[in-house]
Amino acid sequence: MSQIKKLLGKRIKEIRISRNLTQEGLSELTNIGVSSISKIESGIYHPTDENLEKIAKALCVEPYKLYMYNHNDNISNIRTKVISIVENADEKNLKLIYRILTSIID
Repeated sequence: MSQIKKLLGKRIKEIRISRNLTQEGLSELTNIGVSSISKIESGIYHPTDENLEKIAKALCVEPYKLYMYNHNDNISNIRTKVISIVENADEKNLKLIYRILTSIID
């Protein structure tokens, strides 16, 4: 079982639960069988592009957000990743990072 299938399934389940949807409810909204939803969330199946779009629409998210797995990283991991990005940025990107951060934080 591929890591991508597992992570995607976990993310779909997480969003589904945050929307107070059961697998049955998601199945009804997408016309995808409950057993298929279960296998997708378990990482056994990878949804087709068509089904991925249906799932994203039913969950009210853009499809790419289903592949955003790092949003729940602990603060220590996030800090380490941010520091690494900043330390490895060239001058142009460092200035861009600074502008983005100051526009968000200030």
